Amino acid sequence: MHLRPTVAVLAVFGALCISGTRADEPTPTPGSLKLLPNYKHVKEKGKDTSVGKVWKEGGVTFLYDIGRLAGNAVKAQEKDNLLWYKEQVVDGGPVQLALTKDRILYVTFPQMSANFNGKVKSDEEIVDMLLMVLTYAPPAKPK
Repeated sequence: MHLRPTVAVLAVFGALCISGTRADEPTPTPGSLKLLPNYKHVKEKGKDTSVGKVWKEGGVTFLYDIGRLAGNAVKAQEKDNLLWYKEQVVDGGPVQLALTKDRILYVTFPQMSANFNGKVKSDEEIVDMLLMVLTYAPPAKPK
């Protein structure tokens, strides 16, 4: 009787079925970030913060660094290297934005310790990045 090989195959199959995310499923974005069509997200290994990348072939690529130790990327920029700096309240919280002379767009949510930055080659890439980044809304922390 060949019961043992059948049991072994079923055990491996079962383990594969319950082993979590399939390779072709997208990685959840931080703060339920809503991506534009054809953009991809990959979470990378951070030392003490959550880091990752969003990109699309032929589109803007931007990085994120989120966590208490992430600091404030917008405020860290030298003022004489900025093309512009803006602040706004979005969903009840402050958002700081800066574009450097070398066309790196920085977006920081200071109350959430969340930073996003990417090299933008055109106004359209600025808009695409902002349309995605400004959807960042992490779950509320219990009080």
